[in-house]
Amino acid sequence: MSSEGTDAGERTLRVGLVGVNTSHAGAFARLLNECAVADGARITWVWGGELRPGQPDATTLARTYDIPHVASEPTEMLSETDLVLVVDDTGQGANHVPLARAFVAAGVPTFVDKPMAVDLVEASGLFTLAADKGTPVTSSSALRFAVELEAERDQLAALGTLSSVVSVGPGEWYYYGVHAVEQLFALAGSGVEWVQRFTWPERDIAVLSYADGGPSAVVQTLRDAKYAFHLTAYGSEGRHAVHIKDFDGFYAGQVRAAVEMARTGKPPIAPEETLELLAVLRAGVLSAEDGGTRVSVSSVLGGI
Repeated sequence: MSSEGTDAGERTLRVGLVGVNTSHAGAFARLLNECAVADGARITWVWGGELRPGQPDATTLARTYDIPHVASEPTEMLSETDLVLVVDDTGQGANHVPLARAFVAAGVPTFVDKPMAVDLVEASGLFTLAADKGTPVTSSSALRFAVELEAERDQLAALGTLSSVVSVGPGEWYYYGVHAVEQLFALAGSGVEWVQRFTWPERDIAVLSYADGGPSAVVQTLRDAKYAFHLTAYGSEGRHAVHIKDFDGFYAGQVRAAVEMARTGKPPIAPEETLELLAVLRAGVLSAEDGGTRVSVSSVLGGI
C-alpha cells in the first residue's frame, strides 16, 4: 500500500490515527509528523470520535501537526492507509477491537493502544482474524519500549538468575496497571502462573508468581503517590533499580516498532504474550473480587 517517498528512496508510510480522546493521539502525531522519529512515516489522516476535555479535537490536531485529512468515518481512508494506530480511549479501551476489526480484515497493519481490550475474548478474536487474514497486529503499553530499560539492559542481565522484581506505576489496576505489568514483562518475559491482588482505595498490590522456578514479582499501582514508573530487580548477583521517566523515548520507541511492523509484516510482540499480559490483569481483577485469593493465569486464558 505504501507509496514511494522522496527521501533517500524511503517508501512513504501513510499512517492513520483513530481517536483523539487521549494524550497518546497528540504524542504520536507530534513524534511522527513534527519530530520525524520514524523516517518516511507520517500521519496522513485522523478520525476524532469521542471528545475529552483538555484534548484537542481532530481538526485542531490536524492543523497543529500538518495532518492532511480529517476523516468523517473511521474507515473512510482505509484504502489509503499503510498502518493504523487505534488509540480511541472510549470506555478505557472498550472500542479498540471494534474500531480495529475492519482494518485487520482488510489487511492493514494495525497497532491497538493499551489496554488492547477490556474483554479477552475480543482480543483473542482480533488476533485470530489477523492470523486468518495474514495481517500484522500489535498492542502494548509504551513502557515496553522504555529507553532506560534498554540502556540498562547489561546491568539487569548482570544480576544473574532473577529472584524477584518490584514494578510500580500509577493509577488503577486494569487500565493503568498494564504499564507496570508491561515493564515487568519487558524484563522478565511471560510465564506468570498465578496472581494474588490486594486492593485499597489508594493503591493495589499484586503478587505474581512465575512458573517453573521463575521469579516472584510485586506489581503496585499507586493512586496516592507521585506519578512515576519504577522497576527494581533482585538477582543472584545483585540488585538494580530503573526509574523510567523519558516519555518521548518510550512513545517514540512504540511508534517506531509499529512502523517497522508495517514494513516487515512482523509484530514486535507475540500475540500469545499480549494475551497473557491481559490475562494477568484480569486474574488480578478476579483475585481482588474474591478477597485476595490466588487466581491462575491459565484458568483465565482457558476462558477464551
